[in-house]
Amino acid sequence: MGNINLRALMDSNKKFEKVWESIDRNHRILYFQLDKDDEGIPAHFHPNGEDSAIILHGELTYDISFDHQIKAIEHDIVFGWTNDVHGYHNKSQGPVHILVFATPEQNPSLYEQNQIYTHKDKKVRKAKLNQYFKEISSSRMNFSVGRIEKYKPNILIYYWNTKELIEVRPSNHFPLPNQDCLIIYFK
Repeated sequence: MGNINLRALMDSNKKFEKVWESIDRNHRILYFQLDKDDEGIPAHFHPNGEDSAIILHGELTYDISFDHQIKAIEHDIVFGWTNDVHGYHNKSQGPVHILVFATPEQNPSLYEQNQIYTHKDKKVRKAKLNQYFKEISSSRMNFSVGRIEKYKPNILIYYWNTKELIEVRPSNHFPLPNQDCLIIYFK
């Protein structure tokens, strides 16, 4: 994969692209451009997986239930954990560009509200990527601002000011994360 300049992808005519996939094909990163007239991705949930998204540009309308939505803007990250309803829509005038982190590859989506397992715990559904963001983790993914202690497969770094995505490779020298980057680790 190397380095991906997401700004170039945003400036292209592409509405969708798989920008990264793990060797075992269980994890992937997808780019979407949603325009106002697009249907978007309706409210759904994954009983065996999850997906989260970074808003690269624009204003996203994000489903957090079958009947409730929140707004997310550039530098926000939204979380669609296992069995949490989520969906992606654009109700603004300009395009919305998002980067979706999804796992596993065979991740069935269900759209039936009566089939969802409900839980009592409140989970984080949105966070702002800035110097105060520390870490948010699930059993499948970890998002953090900090250091890479040692090489593991499936680590990527997203530099939110330059809109670059870099896969960490085994070497003696890791890319130097700073306060303007998010470390993504697929477990």
